[in-house]
Amino acid sequence: MTIAKKELARFFSNKASALVAIVLPGLLIFGMWSIMGSAMSSMFTGDENEPLKIAVVDAPASIEQMTSSSGMEIESIPSLPDPSAMREQIDTTDVKAFAVFPAGFDEDVATFDTASGSQAPQVEIYYNSADTSSSRAFATFVSLLDTYESSLSNRFDVNAGDAVYDVAEDKDLASTFIVSIVPMLLLILLFSGCMSVASESVAGEKERGTMATMLATPIKRSDIALGKILALSLIGLAIAASSAIGIFASLPNLVQGELDINVYGPPEYLLLALVIFSTTLLVVMLITVVSAIAKTTKEAQLYLTPLMIVVMVIGLMGMFGDGAKPELGYYFIPLYNSVQCMIGIFTFDFQPAAVVACVVSNLVYTGIGVFVLQKMFKSERLMFAR
Repeated sequence: MTIAKKELARFFSNKASALVAIVLPGLLIFGMWSIMGSAMSSMFTGDENEPLKIAVVDAPASIEQMTSSSGMEIESIPSLPDPSAMREQIDTTDVKAFAVFPAGFDEDVATFDTASGSQAPQVEIYYNSADTSSSRAFATFVSLLDTYESSLSNRFDVNAGDAVYDVAEDKDLASTFIVSIVPMLLLILLFSGCMSVASESVAGEKERGTMATMLATPIKRSDIALGKILALSLIGLAIAASSAIGIFASLPNLVQGELDINVYGPPEYLLLALVIFSTTLLVVMLITVVSAIAKTTKEAQLYLTPLMIVVMVIGLMGMFGDGAKPELGYYFIPLYNSVQCMIGIFTFDFQPAAVVACVVSNLVYTGIGVFVLQKMFKSERLMFAR
């Protein structure tokens, strides 16, 4: 009991440590799951208030009447565009699906005899499965037609031909899959790998008593800080490179040939390397600053736990977003900017200005952190706290 009381007294004597260990993880996990629930809901259901517009060739009067009463919007077009033009319009306009009805559809349906053995009137609907809004428009329109078809004793068919009705390209499907996994996994592996090394860099020196000896040598304390950051950055870059190579090397085994993930070229990998490089420097700086605040390695890891959860949340936000953010301001937010850049690169939708803003801001934040770390090394209270 005496030992237990002593340990409890020691733990609660550091109020900040006790707060981080007990209160913050619960609050952060609650926030993380709340964000995930909201994001997953929007991912699978889409924006329920978004109008669903279908571009239709030879739209019959019966279908126009049904769609208007269901909240859908029909736009008549003279002919069906090619798949590339359909993808472009789905991505950039309000039109989210395309449909083709045979001329004289209402008359053909009214006179069609299901017992005749002849082919029923065919309706074709084209959409992009990699686009959430397009998939929702397709599902809604098909459901509407199915209901109408059932009321007519199955006098017409929907997408019963041999055409390819999903106009999504291989790179669209591959990028959707990669965006849902790689940014989060890469960020978490990078942070956890650096944390296992950098958290001990300063706090461990304090704990072993070697920090006092090092500070007593005729070396500038700012140089000691720079030396530690340099060594840890090199180790962190090695961890980042290993993690990235491992992830991309294992993706073919993960998808088992279901998706073609060889859709990226040297430009995408070069931009990704720049983002990872700047992010690694920022992560190493953050962990080292926390290590300099802590008195022991265990305390440093305790302080880094909520930061690790924040990193996980940021990575998860990339999984459930609707592509990279177009607003440049998002690319100045630490860590979140890196995830957004990765999403833009993986979806072939990156803005050069956004990548520049991300990399430059990460380097600036790293420089500020190094300056703060140098000031911390000059603090007797921080460096000799044990």
